[in-house]
Amino acid sequence: MTRRFRLWLRRAARPLAHSRGGFTIVEVVVAIMIFTVGLLAMAGTASLIMMTVAGSRTRSVAATVAESRFELLRAQTCAAHTAGTAVTRGLRETWSVKALARADDVTVVVTMLNNHRSRTQLFRSYLPC
Repeated sequence: MTRRFRLWLRRAARPLAHSRGGFTIVEVVVAIMIFTVGLLAMAGTASLIMMTVAGSRTRSVAATVAESRFELLRAQTCAAHTAGTAVTRGLRETWSVKALARADDVTVVVTMLNNHRSRTQLFRSYLPC
């Protein structure tokens, strides 16, 4: 073989020897870190969504309890409207009645446990007499 041919053969074989397929360990570690951060963000978001859904459900039940109390008072005569306290569907409700000229001002306060905290929601309505 001539010297020129051997030199050409070395140059032609060089890219094959140095270009191996695959990833370096640094690239793999960085990819795993990025993937882990993404998974943790998704888990945190899912947890927040679940707490929001549970809170919405509790507030919806509180609104239903208050609506039921208004309906019970609406079915009574104005003379029978009195203040009181009750526990309905696991929620504590307190209602007060203020007599007006042609209606009663009724306020229902519902206390509930929402996301491990005690929350209070106030509902108000006028019941005509």
